[in-house]
Amino acid sequence: MANREEKRVAILALSAQGQNPSEISKNLRVSRQTVYRTLERGTATAPKRMRTKPGRPTETVEAVKIAINEKNAKATVRGLAREFNMPRTTMRRLVKDDLGLKSFKRTPRHALKSTDKEKRMVTMDTGFYIAEACGDADDTTVHYGKERHFANLQVIAVVGSDGQKCDLIFLEDGQRLNSFTYVEFLRRKVFPWARATYGESWWLQHDGASCHTSKFTQQFLRTEAPGFFPKEAWPPHSPDAAPMDYAIFGRLKSSLTNLDQTFISKSCRKFRSKLERIIEHDGGWIE
Repeated sequence: MANREEKRVAILALSAQGQNPSEISKNLRVSRQTVYRTLERGTATAPKRMRTKPGRPTETVEAVKIAINEKNAKATVRGLAREFNMPRTTMRRLVKDDLGLKSFKRTPRHALKSTDKEKRMVTMDTGFYIAEACGDADDTTVHYGKERHFANLQVIAVVGSDGQKCDLIFLEDGQRLNSFTYVEFLRRKVFPWARATYGESWWLQHDGASCHTSKFTQQFLRTEAPGFFPKEAWPPHSPDAAPMDYAIFGRLKSSLTNLDQTFISKSCRKFRSKLERIIEHDGGWIE
């Protein structure tokens, strides 16, 4: 525009016509900061109809709050922004700053039957008795886990409760993980690493997958492993009690080799507190 005074007059005029600061900024090709500053300074001399209060109107904030309540916490920032015709970043600030709310992603979980909850409770009470009665004070628990990646690629990860980690084990394309292939991975790769790292002072913990609980696998572990959690000592549908599930696999996508040893150790040492919280929740979900 020609000069500062013309710019000021134009901003106040458009504001008087009912345009908001964002629209004025776009139409006049000036920054919103300039618009807000001009409107603020112009309130002392401008007519009342030309005064526009910067920020999000209270009516809009209340309307968004009502919309969120009506959707029973299923509203998304993107959907609300579309519904109220405002930029997503503005809606995100409104939800976070004005309403004090946070977005979260719903995670699907197994439905827990009453028998599952009871078994989770029994397992929590007996599992530590077995570990503490049979294991030495400085024994290390070796945690096993697997995750399916893109193109049906499966990877097996093994870490120790002190933060040590085994090299990732990748299944060949089309290879299925059953009792026999699982035992072979344990025999050829996992156990040699565990013995080289911890000697004979370690326990194997894995979840209740069928290849872990089969008679073939359980018999192999009784014969070859210094210690392990038998299938009776592991609760059903319990990723919230498995370090590989509740912590480490979330970081695995950024490469296990880059995981900090302290992070792995802390994640594994949360195991006991996880079990105690499950007991407090009567066997129900804790996450």
